This record gives sequence, C-alpha cells and structure tokens, in this order.
Amino acid sequence: MIDQEFSIDSPSARVQLRSGSLEIRPGDPGVIRVLVDTRDDAFLIDRRGDTIIIGRNGGGRRLSWAAVTLQVPQGCDITFTASSAGVTSTQSLGRFEVATSSGDIRFGTVRRLQAKSASGNIRGDAVTGEARVVTASGDIKIGSVGERGSLSTASGDIRIDSSDATLSVATVSGDVRVERMAGPELQAKSMSGRVRLGIPSGTRLDLDANTFSGRVRLPDPDPDPAPPEREMSVKVRLVSGDLKITRV
Repeated sequence: MIDQEFSIDSPSARVQLRSGSLEIRPGDPGVIRVLVDTRDDAFLIDRRGDTIIIGRNGGGRRLSWAAVTLQVPQGCDITFTASSAGVTSTQSLGRFEVATSSGDIRFGTVRRLQAKSASGNIRGDAVTGEARVVTASGDIKIGSVGERGSLSTASGDIRIDSSDATLSVATVSGDVRVERMAGPELQAKSMSGRVRLGIPSGTRLDLDANTFSGRVRLPDPDPDPAPPEREMSVKVRLVSGDLKITRV
C-alpha cells in the first residue's frame, strides 16, 4: 500500500490507470492524500507544481491494475483517464474530467463536468456550471444542471431531474426525460427514443417539434393564464419516438 500526502495551495490531481478503480473522498483544505493498492512496483506518484500526477511512470505507459483513493479538499480539479476502471466521488469538486473505455462514473456536486465513456453509466447529483457528457452504451442521469449541458448516448437513456440550463440532448435508441426544464432553450434528437419534458407553469413555450411516426402530446391550455414568467425555446426532432410535455 502506497500512502503519500501533499500540501498544496491550489490543488489538482491527474490520474491515469489501465484497470482498477478511483475513489475520491473529502479531505482537509490545502492537502491531497493519495492511497494506492497495487502490486506494480513501477507505479509513480509525482508532484508538478500544484498538480499531483498518479499512475504514470517516466516512460508514460499505462500501468497495471491499481485501486486509488484520493482525499482532496473541496473544489479540487480532477482529471481521470482509464481503459477499464470506474470512478466514484463523494467530494464537491471544481473541474471534473473523465475518459474511460469501460467503467461507471459517479459523482456528487461538480462545477464543470466533461465525461466520456464507451461502455458505462454516468450518474451525478449536480453540475453547477457546464456539463459535456458522451457515452456509447450507458445511461446518463444527473440531478441538476446549472448553466449549459450537452449530453449524448447511443443506446442509453438520459435523465435530468431539474435544469436551469441551455440543454442539447441526443440519443439513438434511448429515452430523454427532463423532469423540470426551466432553462431558456432545449434541443433534443432521437431515432427511436421518447422525449418527456416537465415545464413549469408560467412558461411561454416556443415549440418546434417534428416526429416521423410518433405522437406529440402537449398540456391542456391553462384555464387561468397569467403573464409569462419565462420564455423557453424547445426544438425536438424524432423519427419513431413520442414527445410528451407536461406542466410541473
């Protein structure tokens, strides 16, 4: 077991694994603690300025299996790349960038998210800023998106509980569901998936929807309309899926 601790003013970490796991836990302010369970005697932990480099030897090749645990302060920036490894974070992070061929990505709250996975689910509580997420075979589920979101999956579903953001979502065969869409603009595309949107009362909707063989279902007119509190542009393109918009 490797156990090292670093005192850093503006901490960030970059982790690269071939296989294994990464767990990110809350730590003390200004300190990054690194714990590694591996049998690879070439495993390297290095410091470059305020960034801790983990899992890359001098030649830059990816190393064998390792289970890495990071204890980091709130707002720490994390970059993680792996061939076959999952990542779980219970700490509130700043920038969170992840790229993995296979493995689930789970996080709590992050300021900015950039995640790519060929085969794995991506789930998180909240992205307060921008979210860019791509997965070929896996579901995307995020509690809330604050500013801007671009999410796409080929064979998985996309679900967002609440969004105040400008959203662009796309699937091939998966469904899209936004429980509460309060942002200014949404664009959605799907070949054979369904799109479900919950729109707050008091929203003036500019809808541009087209489906080849599906149905479009809209809420009944408000019997007691009031001046709109917000305006929203929604553009939906479907082939064989349905669109359903409800008031929430």
